[in-house]
Amino acid sequence: MTVIDDIRGIDSLVVPRLTAGERERILGEWATGVEPYDMSPLVTVIRHGHMVPGTRVAARCGGEVVTYGELYGGLGDVERTLGSSALPTPAGLAALLAEFVTASHVGIGRFGRDGLLLGADALAVAVADRRAVAADRRLHRVDPAQRPADVRLLALPWGDPQNTVDLLAAWSSGASVVVPAESQRRDPAALAELIETYAVSQVVAAAELPVRFVEAGVHRLPTVARWDLVGTSGGSMLPDAVRRLSPEAVATVAFHAPAYVGAVSRGPLAPDGWTRPVPGAKVLLLDDHGRLAAPGVVGDVHIGGRALGAEFSGGRYRERFVSDPYEPRARLFRTGHRGWWTSEGRLIIES
Repeated sequence: MTVIDDIRGIDSLVVPRLTAGERERILGEWATGVEPYDMSPLVTVIRHGHMVPGTRVAARCGGEVVTYGELYGGLGDVERTLGSSALPTPAGLAALLAEFVTASHVGIGRFGRDGLLLGADALAVAVADRRAVAADRRLHRVDPAQRPADVRLLALPWGDPQNTVDLLAAWSSGASVVVPAESQRRDPAALAELIETYAVSQVVAAAELPVRFVEAGVHRLPTVARWDLVGTSGGSMLPDAVRRLSPEAVATVAFHAPAYVGAVSRGPLAPDGWTRPVPGAKVLLLDDHGRLAAPGVVGDVHIGGRALGAEFSGGRYRERFVSDPYEPRARLFRTGHRGWWTSEGRLIIES
């Protein structure tokens, strides 16, 4: 028999319980992003793209150029004849846009390589978030007319639904998009060449890409004004790599999950990798009994909110969709990740 005569000796054996105040803060403040303040209906976002001059470059893809006029002018034919392309091609770009148009008309659409079923409202939320992020850049005291063109490199895998969201967000803002071929996407030197050739101002990529650039001998990418990086953590080398490549750039790391289109939570390049839920998203950390994990206690990461998918084609991940124990008729998706809240309400996702 073991006798513990010092009450401090069992502190590590006691699971902290939530106080009423902590529970209220988690459910009402920490776990839910602020609702989008300027969310346009999807059909309005698409109309913005129609208003861009037809001669402007909409996308560069596999050595081919697609103008806004070509992209939107043949949209009706694309809707009738094409599905999503498995490879980044001009036809594939047009097919993705057609999926958005269909979603705006019928209210639902399947996106990405896993066939995630999303409502038009979910897509509009994701696009609104991307538009706000793209506009959030460090201010420069220069004549706006002298600023470089808005050119965005999408270096995530082609089947990632985030690419679909970023394409529409870019086109609704009149930006040009560079979509690398698969061989280019896997080669840091080839990506760096694309950034330099087209003076890319925004990069959407996996969190390890800046480190891979440095390791490949890339020294400066001064045209990049924003790095939108995706991952649970970029590692300790990431902040220094970004500073070396683009000293004046704004950079964030976002946590993604397969059932949620776009970022779930986003944060700066902080050493501890903290994030906060993005507008419209919801993050709950639950224990094995479905109870909220107290601050500092590791729990299973569950996500919900306005951009959560309803299902996947073929029933994939069906067992991960569960009822939200704290919101009637709402659903959550168990991500398979673990994480915890800090006492300040910052979300830490384990790598």
